Amino acid sequence: MTDEVRDSYDGMATLYAELFLDDLERDSNARDWLAAFAELAALRNGPVADLGCGPGHVVDHLTELGLSAVGYDLSPGQIAEARNAFPDSQFQLGDLAALDVADAWLGGVVSRYSLIHMLPSRLGDVFEEWMRVLEPGAPVLVSFFGSLTADSHGTPFDHAVVTAYELFPATIARLLHDTGFIDAEIGVRDPPDGGRSFDQATVLARKPDR
Repeated sequence: MTDEVRDSYDGMATLYAELFLDDLERDSNARDWLAAFAELAALRNGPVADLGCGPGHVVDHLTELGLSAVGYDLSPGQIAEARNAFPDSQFQLGDLAALDVADAWLGGVVSRYSLIHMLPSRLGDVFEEWMRVLEPGAPVLVSFFGSLTADSHGTPFDHAVVTAYELFPATIARLLHDTGFIDAEIGVRDPPDGGRSFDQATVLARKPDR
């Protein structure tokens, strides 16, 4: 699945940059959640990571919020687009499920619409990896296509790039809690007009201070 996701996003890299570089300008809700994340991350020492950074716009926004941010993506094409758009920011090839960083090094993790391509059965392992790389107290912010019921959590659907899975917000919050994260907040918005028939879901949590 990792190779398929990488290759598919490589093939769509230029189009994705055209479509999403100004995505946050149109989404005040996403900006509000990123501001809440930044408030927590500013209390930490390490840089924050945008996992599945795509064309780099979230890293740029986090930098504007005063954070030291680095973007990771499986796709060399996406990284190339990000470096072209934001040459002063840091972007690296990397797998959100296996980060090449030291324990407790990151001051926060953002993952917007990247978990949707992971097999739902692997999400617990992903969150364990994030727990490893985050320093105590660091926040994690995830956004995804939210399924409407718990029973449909993990149902695959045809994504424009590669197969994705709808995720139930309360189930994601529970998985984070089971991994050891605390203070989970859930936000759900109705599907946008003309968009996919999924809620737009966000969960903000943090690693315990000790």
